[in-house]
Amino acid sequence: MQSASRQTCVKPLQHSANTLFASLNSLLRAVDGRVILLRPLPPNFDHQHDDIDVLMSNDQRQQLLRAAFTSCLQKELHCRIERSSPSKTRLTLWTVDASQKLMIDLWADFDQLPLRRHHRISADRLRNALTESANDQIPALHHLPPDIDLCLLIQHLAKKRKPLSSPGVRHRITFACDRLKSWSPEPDPRCLPLDLLQSLRSVADRLPQAIVVTPNSMAVAQEYLLLRLANVPGNRGLRILERRKRRGVLTDARKAILHRRPTIAVIGSDGAGKSSVISALLEKQIAEKQIIVVPLVARKLYRRSLIYQLVSGLAKRLLGTNRDRFDSFVSIPIALRALTAAWGHAILRSKRQTPIYDRSVGSFLITDRKTDLPCTSLAATWIEPLIPPVTSVLLALPHSELVRRKNEMSAPGHETYQRLLFEQALRQQPTDIILLASLESAQATAAVAAELLWHGSTPIDASREISQSGKAAA
Repeated sequence: MQSASRQTCVKPLQHSANTLFASLNSLLRAVDGRVILLRPLPPNFDHQHDDIDVLMSNDQRQQLLRAAFTSCLQKELHCRIERSSPSKTRLTLWTVDASQKLMIDLWADFDQLPLRRHHRISADRLRNALTESANDQIPALHHLPPDIDLCLLIQHLAKKRKPLSSPGVRHRITFACDRLKSWSPEPDPRCLPLDLLQSLRSVADRLPQAIVVTPNSMAVAQEYLLLRLANVPGNRGLRILERRKRRGVLTDARKAILHRRPTIAVIGSDGAGKSSVISALLEKQIAEKQIIVVPLVARKLYRRSLIYQLVSGLAKRLLGTNRDRFDSFVSIPIALRALTAAWGHAILRSKRQTPIYDRSVGSFLITDRKTDLPCTSLAATWIEPLIPPVTSVLLALPHSELVRRKNEMSAPGHETYQRLLFEQALRQQPTDIILLASLESAQATAAVAAELLWHGSTPIDASREISQSGKAAA
């Protein structure tokens, strides 16, 4: 009986994992050009803990993130986008019931060079060396040639100083060395540094039994890698090594603030259900993690100002202008006033409190939001870096569902406003944005939001909440 019940539990999980693989493959199909799989997937791949390393250009990464946003609008999945450095972005995909997740690390370059610490190899240089070999589970991902793959693995292990005795690392080493042993340099072996290839094969013979990566192995792998990439036809005449982009001190400080004093902003169009989701989150106080969610109205960050009340009152009496039109006209001053109040609240509040706003401060810079052509203020480029870092939760839903809740925005205006909110959240440094697909009720959305915010460590059963809301709707 125990084995039978265990099998029935494994099948749905495996089906959800395969669904996420198919979703990732579909997202990668929307990207122009081929994408590199940096690390082969092990046979015992754990979707809850293991991740997939992918190498792509910055343009490809933007296309992939936009495709993920479109999938959320179509109720296919939820996702979270995290970025704290220019070279790496973490994309996490969740099933609609939030029972399974898939983590993907999107790299824009390879900068793990122990002997060249301040240099990197761009994704375009490595993409020029791609072959037609594709991954079996995710056909949209392509493998690098075995010699380049082994060189990158040696550099990675030496940079991270990982113990070679762990089972996962040992499997990667054995797989990479076996690929090189059975590989023949075709069709044009003249493009290869053949003298260094023999040295690299000698390193591959010793590496499976090694305890650490020796300096000689690092030097051979790096020298071969640079010569090999320089001889690729698409790279001839181009620089292989480029200066590494360092993360600024300001970004490090903002990352520390977001980690130690987290702030959440639920964003979306009017009628998307922001207030309902916040109210549902309040009902699910997470006592085990000692998290105290404090709801805050974002407009009160500037509307409590005496100057604003006097000026807006005069404008209403003299010109008949309502507050929404007045806020759109003076978007820059109210954004500056709101970010000043937000910084003060972030510094003075208790560490146990997690404030959650019903709008982001940056959304005040989007004017004419209830028209067909909302747009971002020209001053957003220098005001947005001053806004306190937040975790943005975007409630993505199609216009057909929005009009059933609140019919205040047209279809073009709603689509443009959602896109502007998404792009604005992506520009934040560090980036942390959660895209939630539309669900049956606010309680189900709140359960999934809690699951995604706290990485599945909360006692909230999101799948149970969704099933209960579906029964209630039926």
